[in-house]
Amino acid sequence: MVQKHKINRFVHRVGNHCESSSMRDLFEFYSFPMSEQMVFGLDATLGFGFLDTTSSVSFIPESDVPFFLGGKQGTIEPNSLACRLLGIILRKQSFSSANKAWEESKKLLNQDIPLIIQIDLGYLPYFEQEGNFHFGGHAITLAGYDEEKGIVFVGDSEFEGLKEVTIEQLKRGRSSEYGPKFMHPKNTQFSMQKRADGKHPPLAAGVKLAIQKVVNNMLRPSMNNNGIQGLKLLTRSIPEWKIKLQGETMDPEGNTISRARLMFELIHGYIETWGTGGALFRNLYKKYLEELLTHPELKEGSRAWTIDEFKIVEDTIPIIDDSAKNWSLIAETLKYAAYEYKDDCLNHVDLSELHNIALNILSKEEDLFKILSKIKI
Repeated sequence: MVQKHKINRFVHRVGNHCESSSMRDLFEFYSFPMSEQMVFGLDATLGFGFLDTTSSVSFIPESDVPFFLGGKQGTIEPNSLACRLLGIILRKQSFSSANKAWEESKKLLNQDIPLIIQIDLGYLPYFEQEGNFHFGGHAITLAGYDEEKGIVFVGDSEFEGLKEVTIEQLKRGRSSEYGPKFMHPKNTQFSMQKRADGKHPPLAAGVKLAIQKVVNNMLRPSMNNNGIQGLKLLTRSIPEWKIKLQGETMDPEGNTISRARLMFELIHGYIETWGTGGALFRNLYKKYLEELLTHPELKEGSRAWTIDEFKIVEDTIPIIDDSAKNWSLIAETLKYAAYEYKDDCLNHVDLSELHNIALNILSKEEDLFKILSKIKI
């Protein structure tokens, strides 16, 4: 009976966002080496969402969190656009038992099939400095194990090389039930397989499809709190924060804290630090657009881009750069207020100035995605 196995050809590289960097690792393993920003761009998950829970039950049971905002539209799923564009079948498995999930993971690893694992990062030993913080939507790669030592070898976006995690920590993290149900990892794993016929569209055509999907995420969202409509909701809410963020609440560790301070710290995390690559994923997407301008596969073949199409992308880069800087400005302003003034931070932030910054972002992003909509499939 096999008690240890490590996939020798598997390479993990440092990244910004857990999902796109995990997918990048597997793409390289399956002979599609590319940058993380290219993976992020091809998967077309850039978007925006804003949820105001001040008039309803909070969506995080452990904490009275009034707002949530995010820069992605969807997470890794079997219908991943990046996988389809590369001719890769993405298989998703979820298990009711952590032990069953581990046995199935071992079977695939023994066949030299690396995995993407959904896990609560609160159980990962190298995140111990995060205290009691739990987030069940984290993604890592799994590339081997040694049952004699009781460890697995995982790749995590911000760490160089493979890290060692105990099998028990892996099991507990995969079956975590912290937070809302939609964030539970549910012992979920993903594996990849190339299509048997090897078919996939030319990258020059696939990129256009990916751009149009992001355009739809922003200009034609399925829900009115997403995309540009969600940005309008956020912008309108900022002048109301003086009222909505009054009072006290508890942080994820159970400490009493002003609602404003908690929210300012969370918004900074949502925008700048929690795997977004900075500026609510806008920096990653800007790098993707920049890479398109020099990508050799867009300049050759029957589906090669025209000069005008490259010019459209070139014109959008200063716009998304400006939007990204404004997102970071909001994040840093709130972080400074929370750090410097603690629970009194709400009285030391100019909400009218933040409102104007958000209006500028709204204007820029409306322009950005209207221009990108000119890239026709």
